[in-house]
Amino acid sequence: MDARPHRVIIIDDEPDLLSVLKEYIETRRRPEECVVETARDGSEGLDLLVRHRPDLVILDIDMPGLNGVAVLRKIRGLDPTIPVVMLTGKADAVQAGETLKDGAVMYAPKPLDLRYLDHLLAMYCSSSS
Repeated sequence: MDARPHRVIIIDDEPDLLSVLKEYIETRRRPEECVVETARDGSEGLDLLVRHRPDLVILDIDMPGLNGVAVLRKIRGLDPTIPVVMLTGKADAVQAGETLKDGAVMYAPKPLDLRYLDHLLAMYCSSSS
């Protein structure tokens, strides 16, 4: 099989969350199936995205500096077809609606339920996609 591995970029300012999500995905998918990269802020995440187009971006809304909403808008300007799932620790229906209007495919609360993460991987990082 010569297909390239699927690529997931997780952008969040919480290092523990980055570690947990990366490790979880890597235990669920073989390296030849899925590569996970992490970024601790929006600028670093955009740099990763420009170098290697991801199949899925998991993006925190509330980050210092370039927040997730601004990053989402920049991603949409670069490539509107990249699926972006927004994460937040705050329950804010207005903010959720705005991110969906800005092109996020989904909005999920923190902590991210790992069963939901499995669902995302099946949707965006399966061999049939």
